[in-house]
Amino acid sequence: MKKLIIVLALFSLKHVNAQNYIDLVKVDYALSSSSSYDSSNAKVNLKEMNGDITLPVVINENTAFLTGISYEMTQGSFNPYRENESVTGITLKLGTNIKHSEKWGGTYMLLPKISSDWKKIGKNDLQLGGVALLKYSKSDHINYKFGLYANTELFSTFLVPILGFYYLSPNDKFEAKVLLPLAVDLNYAVTEKAKFGFNFKGQVRTYNLNEPLFSENDRYLARSTNDLYAYFQYGLDNGINFQLAGGRSVARSYRIYNETVDFAMPLVYFGSKRSQLNRDFSDSWLLKFSVFYRLKL
Repeated sequence: MKKLIIVLALFSLKHVNAQNYIDLVKVDYALSSSSSYDSSNAKVNLKEMNGDITLPVVINENTAFLTGISYEMTQGSFNPYRENESVTGITLKLGTNIKHSEKWGGTYMLLPKISSDWKKIGKNDLQLGGVALLKYSKSDHINYKFGLYANTELFSTFLVPILGFYYLSPNDKFEAKVLLPLAVDLNYAVTEKAKFGFNFKGQVRTYNLNEPLFSENDRYLARSTNDLYAYFQYGLDNGINFQLAGGRSVARSYRIYNETVDFAMPLVYFGSKRSQLNRDFSDSWLLKFSVFYRLKL
C-alpha cells in the first residue's frame, strides 16, 4: 500500500521515487514592497493568496485517479488610473497516474479553469489546460521527468515543454526538485524538523477583465512572474509545516491587452504584436508565509 501512495506524489507536478512525502493541503500569502509605474508617480502594492488541495484515489497497483483544486488570487492596481482590483483563478485537477513499468511512469491531467475578475462569468472566463509528464526512475535517489503543458490562455494556445529531475542525497539532508521552466526548489535539512532552502517559481497566467477601461472591450490581464526566494521551514510532529520566505521578483509584468497572437511558448509569441493598454511597474522585494500539511510515507 505504501508503494501505491508514493506513486501519487507525481500529482500536480510533484516528484516521486526518492521523495517520501505528499503535501495534501497548502496555503500561502505573499506581499510585495511598493513598486513604481513607468513614467508615473503612482505606486502599486501587490498581494497574493494561493491554495492547493490534493485528493488521490488508488484504483489498482498500477493506476491512481488524481483530483484536487487550486486557488490563485492577485490583488493590486494594474493601471495607475484605476483603484485596486483582484483577479482569481480556480482550477479543477482531473487525471490519472499510471505505472507503465518498473522504471517508467506517467501523469496525465486535464486542468479546466475559471480565470477572471469574477465580476460575471462568461465564456471568456473559461480556460482548458492539460499536462502530460513522464518519469524515468534511474535509482532510489534520482529520477528524471519530461513532458508538455498546454493551456488556452486568452492571448492564444500556450505550450510549455517540461524537463526536470528529483534528487535526494543518501543521508536524506539535501533535496533538489527541478521542473524547468516552471519551478526549482533546493533545500538542506539542518535538523529533522528544520531546513533552509532556495526556491524559484515562474508563471504565465491570463485573467479576463469584465469591466471595460474607457472604450476598450475584451480586455485581459497577462501576468508573467519570475520569483526568487530564500526560505526557512519548520515542521511539527503532526505533519503541519510552516515556511517563511523572502525574495525578489525578476522581470515580472502585469500587462493588459485586448488583442491576441497566433501561438505562444515561454518568452516567444508568434503573430501580430499586441498593443499594451496599461503601464509596466518595477520589480520589488517579496515576503511570503506558507503553511501546509505534509503526509510522510
